[in-house]
Amino acid sequence: LENGNLIVVAWPRDSIDASLMPLADYPHGSVREYTWDNEFVWEVQTIGAETHQHHGIDIMPNGNILVTAWDYHSLEDALAMGLDPELIDIEFKDHPYLLPDIIIEIDRSTGEWVWQWDAWDHLVQDRDPDLPNYGAVDEHPRRIDINYHRWFSRESLPRGPKGGGDWMHTNSVHYNPTLDQVVLSVLHFDEFWIIDRGAPTEEAAGSAGDLLYRWGNPFVYQQGDPTADRQLFFQHDAQWIEAGLPGAGNILLFNNQHNLGTDDEYSSVMELKPPLRADGSYDWEREAEVVWSYAANGLNSHYASGAQRLPNGNTLITEARYGRLIEVRPDGEVVWEFVNPKTRKGGLLRQGDSTRSDTTSSWNHLFRVRKYPADYPAFVDRDMTPGERLVD
Repeated sequence: LENGNLIVVAWPRDSIDASLMPLADYPHGSVREYTWDNEFVWEVQTIGAETHQHHGIDIMPNGNILVTAWDYHSLEDALAMGLDPELIDIEFKDHPYLLPDIIIEIDRSTGEWVWQWDAWDHLVQDRDPDLPNYGAVDEHPRRIDINYHRWFSRESLPRGPKGGGDWMHTNSVHYNPTLDQVVLSVLHFDEFWIIDRGAPTEEAAGSAGDLLYRWGNPFVYQQGDPTADRQLFFQHDAQWIEAGLPGAGNILLFNNQHNLGTDDEYSSVMELKPPLRADGSYDWEREAEVVWSYAANGLNSHYASGAQRLPNGNTLITEARYGRLIEVRPDGEVVWEFVNPKTRKGGLLRQGDSTRSDTTSSWNHLFRVRKYPADYPAFVDRDMTPGERLVD
């Protein structure tokens, strides 16, 4: 924060009854604030029998915090909503529950939930006309097919690692104050989704909360081929480029795993211009336009990672798998590079060392990184003198 405090996600400070939670070993569940000197300020727990916070957060201009959380539903509940029984032995053998994601806005001053959006309210199914949300999936692209799962499809095409109970695996959330909209990176659907923050919670549970736009894999709503039309591959860190920066209003993301399962797998960073209308709606007849991409210099991370547009027009890229950061110009030239020197097994790496030949011994992985300018208010009157060298 500008006052020098840190907002973090972590396991709750207080003891939790692990028996209440299907994913009790997942190391998230609370949002905390600490001072510059590591003094605890407050904590909001979003964990329990029905919800469990996971992955990243976004801090809104009003100070509220958007978090992603799993929303627990039993398989009985899911079957009553049209889940295909054939999926149970394939997807849910080891985890007999479904965890659609819920997006929660928390008032930082009170800890109260002031807004929420739940994917469970926006399902569609074409199996049983006597169950809720029945309809042709391809005619309802703004709703979410409860029977789409990455590993299983009606054509029995392998889709990658099993999603199981963690059905969506939303790995980032980002708010656009100009549009009053939220973009989600939904990894297990290989898409980003845009939803309307302007709809109050009660309305967001209805049609006003249906997806405003989605992009990356039209196969998931039966409007495309799973190979030829898929554009995103386990993507991370979908975000609007903020006002005042080059490309403002476009969506930037890290696209993790092109050419899946081949010897030529690679990652890319993509900048997309969505088909936005003047009224804030989206033209579904038009594709999002790729206005810039970067996939050079051996970029390859099949998990985590991210990107950030900088004021000079360059892009800071986190290649999580190798703990590597690069800053690239619009023409693709790398103008700065840094390797995370801290490894999980205690050793230290020097700048210039490569971990590409052994991704298990070094374990210097990163999730994603953000750059702050030297004149950022948090650093005013702080001693920012570099410390001793980590490696001689």
